[in-house]
Amino acid sequence: MVRKNTTDLIAFFEYVLRLKRVNRAGWISKVRISDAESVADHSFSACAISMTLSDMLELDTERVVKMVILHDLAESITGDYIPGEVDKNEKVRKENKAMKTILHYVPRNLSLEYEGIWKEYILGKTEIARLVHEVDKLEMALQARQYRIGGYSEQILSSFFNFAKESMNPDNHEIISYILNALEPRTAD
Repeated sequence: MVRKNTTDLIAFFEYVLRLKRVNRAGWISKVRISDAESVADHSFSACAISMTLSDMLELDTERVVKMVILHDLAESITGDYIPGEVDKNEKVRKENKAMKTILHYVPRNLSLEYEGIWKEYILGKTEIARLVHEVDKLEMALQARQYRIGGYSEQILSSFFNFAKESMNPDNHEIISYILNALEPRTAD
């Protein structure tokens, strides 16, 4: 029994590790970044950002971090889709199927817990899920800033900043709106 559990855990961990090889598609197709960040890079940054903001907002940081870790895990099977590339319902269907496959390899109690957290994220109705959705976009804007500092086109990258700002509801978490506003390039007077 222990051996089967070990084999299953290794299979689960292999899905996690695959995220290191899945590059974020938008950076490649829209900005032409050849060494674009991976989904794992994105998830790590989003975890650190979410942890900090969750602690500041006095939320359940453990749940927040678990949600961030799970939010893109399905992409180890589906790959990273650019918004609009796939119909939203089709994307959710494919990602749900992928998550069922991945979570099959963890013990049942964890599978049920993780699936619940995943569904909470997908529905986006709790304060924690809204925070994670917002941090997902905030991390993208912060990464766009890094690419801008690295010499990539400010004009092209501005669409990432705009998408992040348009995705936010300023009534949810004011601190995120402040951070996004501080990221915008300032024009000389």
